[in-house]
Amino acid sequence: MRGLSGPAWWFVAGYGVSAVGTGLCYPFLAIYLHQFRGLSGGATAVLLLVLAGAAVPMSVFGGRLVDRHSPRPVAIGALLVQAAGWLLVAVGSGYPAELAALLVIGAGTGLFLPAVIPIIARLSATDAVKVRTMSLRYLALNLGLGAGAGLGGLLLGPAGAGTYRWLCAANGVSCAVYAVIVAARVPLPAGDPALRRARPVRFRPGLSYTLLLVAQLLLVTFGLAQVESGVPLAVRTELSGSTALVGGLYAVATLVVLAGQLPVSRWVERVHKTRALIVMLLAWAGAWLLGYAAEGLAGGSRVALLVAMMVTFALGECAYSPAFYTLLERLAPAGALGRSTGAAWAVFQVGNTAGPPVAVFLVGGAVPFWLVLAAAATLAAGLVLVVDRRMHAAPRPALAMP
Repeated sequence: MRGLSGPAWWFVAGYGVSAVGTGLCYPFLAIYLHQFRGLSGGATAVLLLVLAGAAVPMSVFGGRLVDRHSPRPVAIGALLVQAAGWLLVAVGSGYPAELAALLVIGAGTGLFLPAVIPIIARLSATDAVKVRTMSLRYLALNLGLGAGAGLGGLLLGPAGAGTYRWLCAANGVSCAVYAVIVAARVPLPAGDPALRRARPVRFRPGLSYTLLLVAQLLLVTFGLAQVESGVPLAVRTELSGSTALVGGLYAVATLVVLAGQLPVSRWVERVHKTRALIVMLLAWAGAWLLGYAAEGLAGGSRVALLVAMMVTFALGECAYSPAFYTLLERLAPAGALGRSTGAAWAVFQVGNTAGPPVAVFLVGGAVPFWLVLAAAATLAAGLVLVVDRRMHAAPRPALAMP
């Protein structure tokens, strides 16, 4: 894509390599712990919560490190921590070893995420280049996860725990390879004052930044996380859909994201990022209303509406990464981009962790599941609209002194 520097291409390519490794084993982690290792459902849930929970405080801590030092060494160290964690899963034996391994992986993930946006910001000469780089990162993530999950599923089909351990080792290697790529091929521009700052400035988030994070909590908890948890449950139980239908809907959504990411990002380049987020959230609200309408139909008409729902949601999703993180970088207090992105990633982890139990509570509840999701998307759009009005408000003229 136009304007990307060599280091930016290397950073995105490394992201894709690491995503392939993640896809090899992360989607099958619960299956490995519960079926191959024989852990109870409760013990498996505890381990998965440790993995997600460790990332939340470490995202905040990682943001502080980014602001105090530089995002590049933080990213390299975090990737090596992740590599160590996955290798510990591969060689460890017993519940304590697995607990320690997932704690290490969660900590490494939390440390890495706050460094991503600052690195992209440093490597991007303009907002347009920033949008393109973030779009390519999201595309590399989806391609890598899909390719890795497909290969992992094929390899695990006729095999067992031993094969899964090798896949975890491969993921550890992919993290280490990415660390080498960042160290050798992703130099950051010199002369940034942040590199010379002895102590970071005080983090004072403004109202617009805070509203954006609240909107993110809503769009993750009642949007992105529901696509992974609530939508399959609702289609299977409330709409009597088959597992083949659920799989087909995800295949459609994945294809739409892969085909639509770059065209949508070009649109995001041309509009204000708040407007892009508002359109995205309203598209999601419309998608959930299609799901609600599908409850009143049957047969091919129901399937058609569900496909339209997933297509609409996926097109909106294509705007999320380039619009949200570009806007986040713009609203971050001066000298506190690392802590700003660290807080945003912590909010993302909280929403992603809360999403599945929220789905279990909502599906089959008194209020239709789809209407709750549509209301949450609309509320998030309203919060972003407030941010938009604040960003476009004309400055008040100074009062003349008598």
